[in-house]
Amino acid sequence: MLFRLFALLLIGLFCRAVYADTGIALTYPLIPKDPSHLKGYRGALWYQPDRLAWQHAKIYFDISFGHWWTNEYPTNREINIYSIAPTLRYYFIQHPFMSPFFDLSIGASYLTRTRIADRNLGIHFSFQDQMGVGATLGKDQRLSVSLSAIHYSNCSMSSSNAGITVPLLINLWYKF
Repeated sequence: MLFRLFALLLIGLFCRAVYADTGIALTYPLIPKDPSHLKGYRGALWYQPDRLAWQHAKIYFDISFGHWWTNEYPTNREINIYSIAPTLRYYFIQHPFMSPFFDLSIGASYLTRTRIADRNLGIHFSFQDQMGVGATLGKDQRLSVSLSAIHYSNCSMSSSNAGITVPLLINLWYKF
């Protein structure tokens, strides 16, 4: 895990020279649903080009690695998920020290396994849907905190489409 986070940090520093805003995000599940007792984390590198920033809205791109597991089943205990997704962030108001926002994202994912716990995910390809609310904090607005929900599903491209759902995640974001 530390190697992957370090790699994300190096890539983020490299991308900072090319893009307006670049950063990392760490995600931790607070309430899992499908499968139950799911644990894990998600690390992401995000970048937001200048040309996709407006007064109250921004579009940024998120490249992530998630590791999810459960100890409640004898087999199919863990899965890794690699994702890339554009995200629309809408700011309700912009204040020098705190700006609340709403995020909406749909992207593509690669699942390293087609099963976790008792769930048959069907195929290795999946869509990642995520939405959340949060706020950027501080004078330079380098830190953000949000609560979100995430769902992985193959959208019935396979006869099996159990999906993974985490209805409450906490996300910590840092802008370089």
